[in-house]
Amino acid sequence: MPKKLNAKELDSYRELLIQLRREMSGDITSLEADAFSTDGDRLSVDNPADIGSESFAQEFSLELLQRDEATLVEIDEALERMRSGAFGLCEGCDEPIPKARLNAVPHARCCVECQRKKE
Repeated sequence: MPKKLNAKELDSYRELLIQLRREMSGDITSLEADAFSTDGDRLSVDNPADIGSESFAQEFSLELLQRDEATLVEIDEALERMRSGAFGLCEGCDEPIPKARLNAVPHARCCVECQRKKE
């Protein structure tokens, strides 16, 4: 059974979450620019394929933007769980989340078993 995180480990995960948040914020800014920009010089009005390709690229950027914004919310909620003392505890079984899982998904709310049950 995994043990509860100590103060040094919590600080390490806090720094990891803050760094991940910075990276995600930059990605979101870039995706917003891609999704909402219209580069008329690149499109040929006479070629429907150009319009279709641009439409696909915009839709893809919007989907990535949505995913990244959801991840950013998860990161913020993980930082809030740190402040409240609930970080690293599974919301399903209230047991400590294994460090291997937190290393892979530092904003995880549940252990792997409880996450499987949710899905």
